[in-house]
Amino acid sequence: MRIYKLDNPVQRYAWGSRDGIASALGVPNPGGGPFAELWMGAHPSAPSQVEAEGRKLGLDELIAADPEACLGSVCVERFGRELPFLFKALSAGSPLSIQAHPGKRKAELGFERENLSGIPVDAPERNYRDPNHKPEASVALTRLELLCGFRPIAEIIENVRALGSGRYSHAFDRLERNPGRAELSVLFYGIVSAEEGIRHETLEHARRDVEELLASGGVPPGREGAFRWVLRLMELFPGDIGALAPLVLNLVEVETGQSVAIAPGELHAYLSGTCLELMANSDNVIRGALTGKHVDLPELVSVLSFNPERVRPVGPEPASGGEECYPLFVPDFQISRITLRPGEPWERRGSGPEILLCAQGEAEIAGGAPGSGGLRLARGESAFAAADSGRLSARAEGGALLYRAFVPEIP
Repeated sequence: MRIYKLDNPVQRYAWGSRDGIASALGVPNPGGGPFAELWMGAHPSAPSQVEAEGRKLGLDELIAADPEACLGSVCVERFGRELPFLFKALSAGSPLSIQAHPGKRKAELGFERENLSGIPVDAPERNYRDPNHKPEASVALTRLELLCGFRPIAEIIENVRALGSGRYSHAFDRLERNPGRAELSVLFYGIVSAEEGIRHETLEHARRDVEELLASGGVPPGREGAFRWVLRLMELFPGDIGALAPLVLNLVEVETGQSVAIAPGELHAYLSGTCLELMANSDNVIRGALTGKHVDLPELVSVLSFNPERVRPVGPEPASGGEECYPLFVPDFQISRITLRPGEPWERRGSGPEILLCAQGEAEIAGGAPGSGGLRLARGESAFAAADSGRLSARAEGGALLYRAFVPEIP
């Protein structure tokens, strides 16, 4: 059989919701603790498990035993002998850290540097756990709120000027005179790396100013949510200058079914909601604020793009056979959703590796190659289809909704 049902590891980070993934996908949460992420993939730190030839093994082991059959020759040539993407369900019960992920070259150099320094790969102070970049895309399963990318500079200045006080007015004067990425990077690093006393004073002034603005209705139009998140983050992370991030980063509200793409070098933080995440096969995270974990501000600044642009959620675009694809522009992965109606099967167009997740209903998945077999996916279950499974198809007697993570075809 070249289609394998996945037994997926759960990540119980403290910020995780207890019932978000269970409610959205029907995946049980034994013990009721924080259920932050469900990993579907072959990352060596937490690979999904499959059953092959009567024994359990990691998906990474399965692929390593026969990369050509599992991934296909084109995928191996482009990305090497590993699955190029990692698929996750994520549910934020409280805000995640403000963070960014590196580009490919930065990841390779950082991974080599930390290896030469003798830092264990699983050490808490490690920034680079693998040599890969990490573009990612999120599809909202519930209403999702996140911070993502720097706001247009005019918005940043307007938000800060609205506060009416603060030590950094001269710095914002400079940004207003020179509204570009270089000045934005200097301003950002100056604020986040300031001495503790200065950060405390800035936060106290900002708290009073934000409370007064909200009470008087003086918040810039359409940005009340961002100012309310400032107060909420101050409560959750006392003394953390990252609480002011909603004033300088885009507050993105993603409705169910919409998606947002996050490029390497984009500063971001999930605030609330449940989503599917698809990313390059990497666990590289460089944090800057809103966390008790390792923070490395110089390294964070070195990976940031400082592109001051609005971020807008997008919906999927119709493909064929009940499939809709989310627009992405990375070679490592693509994500789509497949609406299966009774009597209307779906068939795969590509020929690479993929993971199918059943979000609603129950579906029959089958391969077209001899010996590829088939299986039934209930709600919340997922499967890995190897490249040599042939012409993949799915059907559902009572209807179903599938999400498909795969490697896009490149002419």
